[in-house]
Amino acid sequence: MAEEEAAAVDHTWLVDMVLGFMHSENWNEPLQGFIVEHCTKFDNFQDENKHEYVEIHIEFKNLVDSLLTAHLLEVDIDPEEFERKIQESGLNEDPRLQQIVGQLMAAEDFMVFKNMMIDRHQALQSEAESNFHDVGVSQAEAEALDYAEAERIAAEADDADAAAAPAAAP
Repeated sequence: MAEEEAAAVDHTWLVDMVLGFMHSENWNEPLQGFIVEHCTKFDNFQDENKHEYVEIHIEFKNLVDSLLTAHLLEVDIDPEEFERKIQESGLNEDPRLQQIVGQLMAAEDFMVFKNMMIDRHQALQSEAESNFHDVGVSQAEAEALDYAEAERIAAEADDADAAAAPAAAP
């Protein structure tokens, strides 16, 4: 019983540590920056794998490894020990850690990485198309308002001309 409680405590600190660095700017900014910078190169949504994709994957793996090593050194944990503890504890299945596990899996597995990059590229494309549509709608609305305002001014001018015409007639 005491061993189970000790294991639970181990899991708690491990979860806290992982969640802590997963949400830190030191982890997220470099990874998100890398993904955004390189995902548009993954323009081939087919099964073909370009050599450039493999090179980018290696860069991503190196970035993840260096960031993870730096974070683990801060808490004095060896990377191999960390991996062993994660696997032993079953935390790789913990839903709170899916983002970090996904990034770590993408660093290790080329196909997971490629799919992550394609998904991000498609999300950026959808966002851009949505923004373009919103701008188009806003422009159309502005043009309709301008047209309505111009018609109102013209109608007022016609009314003023009509009112002035009978007075000028006698």
